[in-house]
Amino acid sequence: MGIKVRYVLLPVLALTGVGLTLYTVKLQARPAPAAAPSGEPTRSPFGNRVAGSGLVEPVSEIINVGTPMSGVVQSVNVQEGVEVKKGQTLFTIDQRMLRSQFQSAKARLEVVRRKLDQLKSLPRAEDLAKAEAVVEQRRAALKDAQSRLDRLNQIADPTAISPNERPTREYELANAKARMAEAEADLVEVRKGSYPEDLAVAAADVQVAEAEVKSLQTDLDRSDVTSPIDGTILRVTARPGQYAAATLSAGEGLVTLGQLSPLHIRVDVDELDAWRFDPKGKAVAVLRGGKRVEHPIEYVRTVPVVIPKKTLTGDNAERIDTRVLQLIYRFTENEPGVLPGQVLDVYVETGGGGAAAGAVSGTGGAQGSSAGSVGG
Repeated sequence: MGIKVRYVLLPVLALTGVGLTLYTVKLQARPAPAAAPSGEPTRSPFGNRVAGSGLVEPVSEIINVGTPMSGVVQSVNVQEGVEVKKGQTLFTIDQRMLRSQFQSAKARLEVVRRKLDQLKSLPRAEDLAKAEAVVEQRRAALKDAQSRLDRLNQIADPTAISPNERPTREYELANAKARMAEAEADLVEVRKGSYPEDLAVAAADVQVAEAEVKSLQTDLDRSDVTSPIDGTILRVTARPGQYAAATLSAGEGLVTLGQLSPLHIRVDVDELDAWRFDPKGKAVAVLRGGKRVEHPIEYVRTVPVVIPKKTLTGDNAERIDTRVLQLIYRFTENEPGVLPGQVLDVYVETGGGGAAAGAVSGTGGAQGSSAGSVGG
């Protein structure tokens, strides 16, 4: 009896194990349910169209303001959202060392200017009077020496004078003549005033000192970083006490600003669809996220170069190894309700189209921009 039960029980257990194995394999092989989309894809209002992804930007484009000189940020004068005027100070780099150098340079400039003025004022009246007095003194001495020699020469008896007296009188006369010539030369020099060479050197010193002062004044002005346009502050990354480098990477800035009226949108159209673009066609920018909001836009210009694609939409089927033609459009609404940096889907109506026009609404302009904007 026990043997019969074993023959029945073992096959049942084996079949049960096989069944459980097949059921487990089937459960594991079942495909995962597709995730629900975060929002309804946008749809083109045009049958024949070129689609692309558009990046909202100010009419001035986004301006990243950096610092022309490295240093510690001393103060920040703006915050996000405020409007600024051209020339208004955004932030200031530490100026203490520059101000010290500036004061020293101004003092050096004052010294060399006074030296130049002194050279220009020559001859001074007191120097001229002194030189003329010396000439008169030397002239009197010369006259006296000449008189002494003349009186000696009038003595007829040679034995009446000492043998050494005549040479002495002649030496005194020669010495008086030499001193007279020296005094006259000094008078000429005093009357002449400054030499042109000395004036030129002094003037050059003044120019060098003035250039140094102007250079330091320019550095002081540059340390007050000002707004290049009338616009709105979009982002501020500068903080007091932060070290700011003069060399920043592309796209970085301590203060970001732009002119927000009107807003522009930069549209990337795949190079394969660029030939179908019609600047006269109607165009709309469609808001993403399931809420159907269409903003009418007007054509402004075309960027005359095809560049590698940089604006990414995050779509799974998006191509990143493509090149795009950039189109600039303008929002016709005064307040379209979008912000710089926001990505919208853009559709531009074309004059003609193929059978597939309008058949594929796309997952918005994301697929239209990245996969060639199928349609039209």
